[in-house]
Amino acid sequence: MKVVIIQSANNGFFPRFYRALHNAIVSTGNQVFLLQPKNSSNIKNSLPNQVLFGSRLNWFIHYYLYKTTGLLDIWSFFNTISMLRKLNKITPDIIHLHVVNDCCINFQLLTWFTRKKRIPVIWTMHDCRAFTGRCAYFDEINCNKWINGCGNCPQKELYSPTWIDNSALQWKIRNKLFNNFYSLNIVTPSRWLADFVKQSFLKKNPCEIIYNGIDTNCFSKLQSDDWLDEYNVRGRIIVLGVAGVWEKRKGLDYFIKLSEDLSDKYKIVLVGRLPYKTNKIINIPKTTDPLFLASLYQHSTIFCNPTLADNFPTTNIEALAAGTPVITFNTGGSPEAIDESCGIVVEKLNYEELKQNIIFMADNIKKYNSENCKNRSLQFSDKQYYKYIELYRKVYES
Repeated sequence: MKVVIIQSANNGFFPRFYRALHNAIVSTGNQVFLLQPKNSSNIKNSLPNQVLFGSRLNWFIHYYLYKTTGLLDIWSFFNTISMLRKLNKITPDIIHLHVVNDCCINFQLLTWFTRKKRIPVIWTMHDCRAFTGRCAYFDEINCNKWINGCGNCPQKELYSPTWIDNSALQWKIRNKLFNNFYSLNIVTPSRWLADFVKQSFLKKNPCEIIYNGIDTNCFSKLQSDDWLDEYNVRGRIIVLGVAGVWEKRKGLDYFIKLSEDLSDKYKIVLVGRLPYKTNKIINIPKTTDPLFLASLYQHSTIFCNPTLADNFPTTNIEALAAGTPVITFNTGGSPEAIDESCGIVVEKLNYEELKQNIIFMADNIKKYNSENCKNRSLQFSDKQYYKYIELYRKVYES
């Protein structure tokens, strides 16, 4: 089989995700191509079998049209023609979409092409934006407008705000376009997101769950603990948080309050870019070194994830693979990574419960031992990516 993966940008979770999926596809004797718009991120961070399409100017034109009209997914005409020419040359058996609602594709052209060439499409949805009028997450404010049609968006200042709110029309356009593929099979990395898909305008399409996987061996192999001395935290109860950029949605406010309320025997360590510095939190810059990241997880006492909106954060399973128990808010698919042997799920937004469970876990750390955590992480190893191969075959043969 020839599989073409389409993704807007090589940032965040995607490079590691793609490399693992690429290796699974190639190891089973199949071919894979990564089709991406020509932009600075994709040029600088090239990935195996990458094929670029369109022009670097396109994103800015598409984004300006989106800002002025509030409509996405219907521009990028010439860029998409360039993409379809590449697809025509590759002649794929399967098209696998990931994050693509990002000012780079005209979906009217893409759906037409899949029907004309009779190419089935698999779409892995890493958030909710494919079935809403604009937003990636709505559960933070308990908005249910996406079920029957959006409009008067309560989060219009988030997720790339536009000059006018056209979320109602955008919802109708997506409903029509995304149900117009030749064949669409949806994958979600969590039960939480799958449940929403089954309530949305995409509910007539098959949907299955394939959890994100990681290289558990990378995080379980014991690493040096030198950083404990460098940051003068040896002997402290370390509560670790990891994010690319810290913001309210990632739970930054809760970490700040924890740093003020927990006793001196605790220390909050946050990895990733902070919007401002505070003396009570140790901030370690974002790292691309997997061994150093493994060390940070391994030599922390607790991994805390008070996220307010998320799908299936891989940081949870990285911590488990390193042998560190997890405390998380009951947000999105975050609780699906853990069970009672390796973590605690806290009522979302409940700060007091979060604080008390951190203290409880620290006092009863033997209950959440390293072996329990590592055993749980094996359910989310990189073997998950071979489930995509099974799905490709099933869809291709049908």
